Amino acid sequence: MYAKNNNHVTFFKDEKNQNTDKVVYGRISEAIKTGKKDGDKDIYEYESWNARFVGKAYDKAKELKDKDHITLTEWNVRNPYVQEKKRSYPYILIMDFEVREKGNNGFANLADGEEPPFN
Repeated sequence: MYAKNNNHVTFFKDEKNQNTDKVVYGRISEAIKTGKKDGDKDIYEYESWNARFVGKAYDKAKELKDKDHITLTEWNVRNPYVQEKKRSYPYILIMDFEVREKGNNGFANLADGEEPPFN
């Protein structure tokens, strides 16, 4: 599945996989509103994916720090099946992204006074 849009995610370093000269490995997490509330606060669920940064995203990903906020602009969901292990290994192949700058409240893309979803 290919997508070219803006998904806001948080990047996490991948300590298990070694980067190569063509791929930077990481993990990404996205907060998704459930439509439910706890008092007046929205309740979120989180999706977490293995990620591979290639192409235009490769050099930019080498500069990312753990918990940086990024916007995916071009990506593809992959789910290869390994017959010998009888298992699928899903990941997101990221071809391009933008780093979200932190505002004066310390969080990317939040208006002053707006609460981050992970509080």
